[in-house]
Amino acid sequence: MQILLAYLGVPRNEGPEVDPSAVTNDARELYRAGEKRVGTDERAFIRIFTESSRAHLVSIANAYQHMYARSLEKTLKSETTGNFQFGLLTILRCADTPAKYFAKVLHKAMKGLGTSNAALIRVAVTRTEVDMKYIKAEYHNKYKGSLAEAIHSETSGNYRTFLLSLVGRDR
Repeated sequence: MQILLAYLGVPRNEGPEVDPSAVTNDARELYRAGEKRVGTDERAFIRIFTESSRAHLVSIANAYQHMYARSLEKTLKSETTGNFQFGLLTILRCADTPAKYFAKVLHKAMKGLGTSNAALIRVAVTRTEVDMKYIKAEYHNKYKGSLAEAIHSETSGNYRTFLLSLVGRDR
């Protein structure tokens, strides 16, 4: 809960500019707050993950890999748990490749018995004018099928028509 409130409460500059020395300092701070100590300093993770732009966070992940020969994602998986881990991983994955992340969310929403309508609607509505064409391409590449066809097979009626109007019929 803390990470969500912090993430929503901090304005971030989402430009492509990255300060290399700040990236190195943040990667070092994450290492000290996680792998280098017993226990995890969650405050350091919250501050860096909520205050960093997408470009800065991706640069931190790359620097972390280079400096410590371990991915930041693996570190998060070993140093954190539960909703805190889920929140950090979501922020990191969205920063790195949002289209890939949302393609996975959509696939999981429609996989197996039943459909997670909340996830399906949330992604379709919030991403349609942002990056839906990239999400559809990632979905096709990863799952070897059309997102529109998946939605068509998992939904019906006006609900199907609505979602397909947001997503678009084909790549």
